[in-house]
Amino acid sequence: MTLQKRSVPLDGMQAVAIIAIIFYHLMPHVLPGGYLAVNFFFVLTGFFITSSVIEEYAQRGKLAYKRYLSKRFHRLFLPLLWMLIVVTTYITLFQRDLLLNLRPWLLSSLGMVNNWWQISVGGSYFEQFYVQSPFMHLWFLSIVSQFYVIWPLIVLLLLALYKNKRIILYAAIGLSLFSALAMAMLYVPGEDASRVYYGTDTRLFSFMIGSALSVVWPLERLDEPVPKHIGRRLTLAGLLSYAVIGAMFSGMLDSQTFTYRGGMYLNSIIIGVAVVLTAHPATTVSRLMRFKPIQWLGRRSFLLYLWYYPVISLYQAKVVDTSIDPARHILIQLALIFSLSEIGYQIFEKGSLNLPFTLSWRPSEAIARIKTLGSRRLTEHLREKIIVIIGICSLLIALTGFAQAQPGKNAEVQQLREQIAASQTKMEEMNRDDSIRSRAINNIEGLERQTVLFAHDADITFIGDSVLLSVADQLVTIFGRAVVDGAVSRQLYQTSAVITALEKRGQLHDTVVVFLGSNGTFTQKQMETFVEQVGTSRNLFFLTTNVPRIWKDSVNEQLKLAESKHSNVHILDWDAYSSEHDEWLLEDQVHPNPTGAQQLALFVAEEIYRELNDENGSN
Repeated sequence: MTLQKRSVPLDGMQAVAIIAIIFYHLMPHVLPGGYLAVNFFFVLTGFFITSSVIEEYAQRGKLAYKRYLSKRFHRLFLPLLWMLIVVTTYITLFQRDLLLNLRPWLLSSLGMVNNWWQISVGGSYFEQFYVQSPFMHLWFLSIVSQFYVIWPLIVLLLLALYKNKRIILYAAIGLSLFSALAMAMLYVPGEDASRVYYGTDTRLFSFMIGSALSVVWPLERLDEPVPKHIGRRLTLAGLLSYAVIGAMFSGMLDSQTFTYRGGMYLNSIIIGVAVVLTAHPATTVSRLMRFKPIQWLGRRSFLLYLWYYPVISLYQAKVVDTSIDPARHILIQLALIFSLSEIGYQIFEKGSLNLPFTLSWRPSEAIARIKTLGSRRLTEHLREKIIVIIGICSLLIALTGFAQAQPGKNAEVQQLREQIAASQTKMEEMNRDDSIRSRAINNIEGLERQTVLFAHDADITFIGDSVLLSVADQLVTIFGRAVVDGAVSRQLYQTSAVITALEKRGQLHDTVVVFLGSNGTFTQKQMETFVEQVGTSRNLFFLTTNVPRIWKDSVNEQLKLAESKHSNVHILDWDAYSSEHDEWLLEDQVHPNPTGAQQLALFVAEEIYRELNDENGSN
């Protein structure tokens, strides 16, 4: 049985992985650990590359390295190149603000060093609202490409020196441990984890786990029949491995220390176990993964990966407010992702259209194909001719955009980032040292005197995301004793450790105000867990979100549900209050500008005072 035939059920694993990745970006509250799905691709890449090198070395005593690289990069490079051209054409025509810094994004992606470039400029995988390039996801292809180039040479060297493939097992285990240790040591709790998430050195362990498996359990062993009772046990183990992976996808957050200090390594090991049990033909899992719709997705997984992030980022940037009828927006984005992926699959994988630079990267062959099409009668190969003309026009527009692109920083975004970073540092210092707080009770324009006096002495804890940090200065001016704990891109389900830490420091006061929901919605269970951890004896205020994203209505509905179920939960309806005041918001329509920040702080003060001092209220 050939390597390709033995790997058919593993195509199904790639289908599971790509769906998890897409839904992690579309609906992160549903699958908060969906980012882990890239480990499927890393483990499978290590497994297949090592298997193919060992197999060819065993047969020929060498590896045709040039042919090997040509085959791998042909499958990667041409679809990538055309995706970059199409997206750059779109940006040049319709979203010219994204031309800023376009050149390094394109060059680092084509040079397969995008992950290291993003690390060098401080790029973040986890920030939601700062301007993001539609090429941010290409860090993944860079890591894979670097593995393609370097690892086969190491395998060949080890085989030549030791004449025993078990040396690869020992090397892979050693390198995996080194990589996992590097991730654990370089990760700084509480800080953005993008350095360890993007690094080839800190993600190598997934590839090495796959490489080790290719030695311990080579695919040719799967041709050997096993007794039925062994097959049932393997099936049970396979189902259990997928259940554990599913639990990790549901609960392993990208903000947890455990994730980077052993969690991802454990996840990759379990994925490795699932790979073996899925590949074994005696298991039910293997048969399930051969199901035609799963296979259809699996065979297109690379193209789906190429297109999912550009579609999501460009669509949401263009539409802006996807909060109205969110299901429709999700379906539109999915339709675009699958349509573009299918077109790419038919062109690059199936060769349905013999177009220049689609079946070969060699210029001579492309020019020859253009001459052939040009020599035919006008009506012959008309579809191919139209596509070639569109392709040439797209290339010219993309080159124009490339030439016009300028380096630099988006002034508004940079100002917001600096403001939020400074605010976070200031709030942390204030929480540590109470003596730096202002003790004066000043009149606040827009607030009555009794509200000012109440707010100044109120013991209140604010928990939130970047929206909270953007108004923190105005809040502590009004609420003189307030504790403010904010973090960029924080979500409700990421707050358990925050609440525990605040309570341990004695800073979880009797009134808690929550600014969360801008980065994603949450489930009823997640809300109930949050309310229970804060405690029903505390007054709990939630700010409704005005975020123009598909999860806006879901967030606000969950807040209203919590208010109806818990007497200590109250709603601060900022969404309704600010709905007619776009002039209060920055370009992203989420973060308030200075005027909006002042209005938000006044609104919070007035509403909390009214609620806690209303004789007809619950308090």
